[in-house]
Amino acid sequence: MHAWDKPMIPRPSAADSPSEVADEVDEAALVEVMRVVPLGAGVLAGAAVALMVLGYLAIYLFVFLARGPVG
Repeated sequence: MHAWDKPMIPRPSAADSPSEVADEVDEAALVEVMRVVPLGAGVLAGAAVALMVLGYLAIYLFVFLARGPVG
């Protein structure tokens, strides 16, 4: 039997549950998290870009320059 053949059973919304409603946010903790998290994301992005640049340079040096000039 397919799912569309079954009758719909009404289900309560997740917003009806008090555990799913947004909690109070501690401002000091929020400031600390927003100070640390973007720094880590920047370091990770910078490391990824640095690895790509090093990979490009390695290919350029060991593949293209190793073949010598064209012509």
